[in-house]
Amino acid sequence: MSTTEQTADQFLELLQGFLRLHPKLIKPEQAVQFKKQMERLRKSSMANAEDRPLFFRIIVILTHSATPPTMGELSNDLGVPLSSATRIIDLLVDNDFVERVNDPGDRRVVRIQMSENGKRFSRIAMEFIRQRIASLLENFSSNEQKQLLQLMTKLLTSLQAENQ
Repeated sequence: MSTTEQTADQFLELLQGFLRLHPKLIKPEQAVQFKKQMERLRKSSMANAEDRPLFFRIIVILTHSATPPTMGELSNDLGVPLSSATRIIDLLVDNDFVERVNDPGDRRVVRIQMSENGKRFSRIAMEFIRQRIASLLENFSSNEQKQLLQLMTKLLTSLQAENQ
């Protein structure tokens, strides 16, 4: 794996907020399905501009959760009221991005996890982002890539420290 590809993989871990898909990088059948889902989301209450960032944050949180979170845990991670998190999850369930599952240890507890469709969406998005980052990094020397990665990591560490 080249330095550029390694750096791109590292950036992917840091910059998962770059969640835009390019149709050329999606298989035709996935593109059709994805476009239909996104159109449904646009026509639904997801059309609210304030909710769109939450959609992507939920996908990232669920992708990296070792254990599917409860609605309360997800609400806390998002920093939004439980009612807002529930409204967005209802929409994502209706559009087959996530699903509610019972906690195996306590049937009263409901957890949220990615559906198979949501997992596919996440994989497609992450691969697009990785390829896009690699493409952008080709304009940088190996040393510049390393320096940029170090600076971005330092910035992320500083932001995380502020929010603890």
